[in-house]
Amino acid sequence: MKKWWILWLLSIPIWLISYVYSIFITGKIAYLSQSECKPMFIFTPQDVQYCSDIYPVDVVLIALKTNPFTYIWLLSGLYLVGFIVYVIIRKIKGKRS
Repeated sequence: MKKWWILWLLSIPIWLISYVYSIFITGKIAYLSQSECKPMFIFTPQDVQYCSDIYPVDVVLIALKTNPFTYIWLLSGLYLVGFIVYVIIRKIKGKRS
């Protein structure tokens, strides 16, 4: 079990670095002109005044389209959460037996 905790600890920096690279870099869409950013909108209404009013779900979807590091961010985040849930469930079942 110790090797899984080491793998979990190593995945934290991977998650942080890929988050910063994919989401923050994609967040620069807020500084584009309206003619450049509005065609990328999926859920954000086309009549928003500024590109900075983009919905967060659109930022994630645009990042998935344009930046492959977003997939690493999602997978490592799912691993981080999934491993903790697995450990908690295992401890709960261990106490019942």
